[in-house]
Amino acid sequence: MPEASPLAGAFNFRDLGGLPTMDGRRIRSGRLFRSDTLQALTADDVEHLASTLGLQAIIDLRLAREVAEEGRGPLAAHAGIRYFNTPLEMASTEDTAPELVLHALYAQCLAPGDMLAEALARLAEFAGRPTVIHCAAGKDRTGVLAAMVLRLAGVADEVIVADYMASAAHMPRMLERFASWPTYRDHLAAMPPQVYAVEEAPLRHFLAQLDQRHGGTLAWARAHGIGDEAIGRIRDGLVEMP
Repeated sequence: MPEASPLAGAFNFRDLGGLPTMDGRRIRSGRLFRSDTLQALTADDVEHLASTLGLQAIIDLRLAREVAEEGRGPLAAHAGIRYFNTPLEMASTEDTAPELVLHALYAQCLAPGDMLAEALARLAEFAGRPTVIHCAAGKDRTGVLAAMVLRLAGVADEVIVADYMASAAHMPRMLERFASWPTYRDHLAAMPPQVYAVEEAPLRHFLAQLDQRHGGTLAWARAHGIGDEAIGRIRDGLVEMP
């Protein structure tokens, strides 16, 4: 059973530290966190993130409209934490079968001109320093970026998928809360229920697309301007020394 979030105001927050790499090492604890939206953090949450965890950077994958309508939350006023909005614009699903909606949404993140490469570049910049990546639920956009960076750090797909699936335990609470927030309430009403499901197939399809159409995560990153120096910073900053 996934551990409960240490935050009262974010239900899907977790440390990616401890995940094993394929060469027998592990992702460093306290370096990279993933989360749902941080807009409802409590004062104790802010203290935990800023002082206990020493958070230095936030990479917010929500659209600019989401940020404007729902807000960044109390961390916006914290001078010691850098904030970056690198929105992942997901594809239209009007002509997509409901069971394939997430497949299409995730694949769009690999398209030229999307912000996924910029988000990876930001992670490389702060690799080794406490950083949180988040979107609304911390499942889809966050899941895609987490999968990319974990692959670059040498984590096996089965481990990446298992971490992705950990969001399932927290979705009921998040959906209940989304129903009371205008932006997400409207999205819930407009989208098929599959969009808010947590299933392995969409992420596995995304990883397969990376391999089959782009030659793998490393090749995709290089083709989108993420150089070997940045990739090295991700690996050195996130993976324990042998």
